[in-house]
This record gives sequence, structure tokens and C-alpha cells, in this order.
Amino acid sequence: MALTLSMKRVLCALFVFCIWLPGIPFASSGQVTEPERESRVSLAMDVFLKKPLERVYEIHVHLTNANAEPVTVNLRDFPWLPPNDVGWLSAFRMDSRQSRMQHDSFPVKFGSQSIRLVPGESVQGKLILNQRMPTLLEDVRLFGVRLEWACVHPSLHLVCRGDVSHTIVIPQDDPGEPDVYAVDEPACRRLERTIGLIEVPQGHELLFLRTSESVMADLEQLQTLLYRVDDYVRQCRPTWTNSWAVDFFAEERIAGFLRDQEGRRYFEKGLWQQANIGQYSSQIRTLYRFPWSRKKADTVYLSVYSEPAGSR
Repeated sequence: MALTLSMKRVLCALFVFCIWLPGIPFASSGQVTEPERESRVSLAMDVFLKKPLERVYEIHVHLTNANAEPVTVNLRDFPWLPPNDVGWLSAFRMDSRQSRMQHDSFPVKFGSQSIRLVPGESVQGKLILNQRMPTLLEDVRLFGVRLEWACVHPSLHLVCRGDVSHTIVIPQDDPGEPDVYAVDEPACRRLERTIGLIEVPQGHELLFLRTSESVMADLEQLQTLLYRVDDYVRQCRPTWTNSWAVDFFAEERIAGFLRDQEGRRYFEKGLWQQANIGQYSSQIRTLYRFPWSRKKADTVYLSVYSEPAGSR
């Protein structure tokens, strides 16, 4: 069936949550409170090696506003997104020549989206090294791997702690055992019921939630719900960054990806459009409400960050 203009807009929004397609248009029929971009924004940068699964290696990057005033950053400047992802991180085999490893990027171009960070607020992302370095596991087995990262950026002023080396070593024959976290499973099950969790699709930092239209229409209730989702991610999804997404469904049986066979079948019957009442991306702080309705659709700039001394 032919897609209307509003349908095409929402399909772009859906892709934001999963694969960050290039050239994403962030304008919509509603009003967006979006700050203007600043040049050479100063951000504190921290880099970590994570192993969420066996023999899976990830580099997590945290950019934090350590200034006394709010700052504005742009999606296209994030160091974990192309083309920035290969400019600041280098990988070397720990052989006799310390030879440089192949580091692939993805040929995509990202649209412009401004993000406002208040003092203490961070935006986070990650690089999955296995996907970018085709010989990673073999090089770890034979030689070990040294990762070096530079605290430089063409449009951001990055500030890195002077007492921390900008080198991360994966030792030779590293078993790749996954990181171990203490997770309160009963508490997580309670939080899942509280937020209306339907499913977390495998391989995605995305939650399908069962949410009523009345909650979606009330920004105060929705903000409270997103705070609880953030609590759930922090407590129960320790391998995630703070860049996650939510797909809101009014009907549980419809929840799923539109690209799936069942999702397409629901779409053809008009059921998917009725049930999918919103999406949210914590990375770009953007909420899409009632995306399939010409009369009710809007886009809201919304952050889940709250100051440590504040209350939610």
C-alpha cells in the first residue's frame, strides 16, 4: 500500500531507534523546543571497555557537561557515529611490529539534531569492536590488542582526565568472559510491570511498552513514565548506555517491528498504525506522539535527566 507523508515521517523515526539511518529529518508537524548549536563545546570524555557477552568487546564513550552552564551539542559530532568513529580510536596488534589493525566504519551520513545538556548531564554511545575490526578475535588470540584513543575532536573541546591513560589493552588469549553485574531480579520484574514492559528485542537497546492513549496525551504522566524507564535501564540493563529507545503500543499483541512479517500484516490491516501511539529516543531527547494521526501527531524535546540533588 502507498505510504502517506506522515507515514514516511514515522518510518524515519522508527529507524532512529534501531539503526540511526542517515539524513534523518527531525522536523515534524508539532513544535520542538530545540536549542541552537554552539561551536567548540567543552565536554568531559570518559572511555571504557565493556564485554556484555562472551567474546564481544565494546568501547563505551561518555560525554558529560562539566561546565557550570548548559551547553548544546549536535548528533553529528558524537565520536561514536560516522565519520567520527575512526578518527579518534586506533587499534594495534601487540606483535613485534605493533601493526595497525583494520578498522571499518559505515558509509552513512547523519542529519543535524541539537541536544541540550545541563551541568552534570551526559550523552553516551558505544562502538562494537567485533563489527568494526574483522580480525579482532584472531588478533586477541594470537597477539593481544592495544586500543589507543585521542582526546581531540574537530568541533568539540574534549576534556579528559590527566591521570588516566588513553590506552586500553586486551591481553593475548583473553578468554572474553562477559562482565558480571549484580542485578536485583525481583526488583527488575516489579519495575517491568510498573512500566508496562512487553519485550526487549534481542540485540537492540529498545523497549516495547504497553501504554494507554491517555498517558501518551498527558506529558506530565509520560515524563514520569520515562523517568521510571530510565530507572529500569540503570538497574536492570547494566550493559546499556543511556542511549536507549521506547516504542509505545496501546495493544500488546501488536508490539513488534514494522519490518517483521507479522508487523507488515498488522500494518496492511491498519492495526499497527492504531496501536503504535508513540516513540522516544533518550539519545536525541525526542518524543514522537501519535505518529500516525494527522490531528494529534507532534514532536516534543524531552530529557529524562534529573540532577542528583533533585527529586522525581
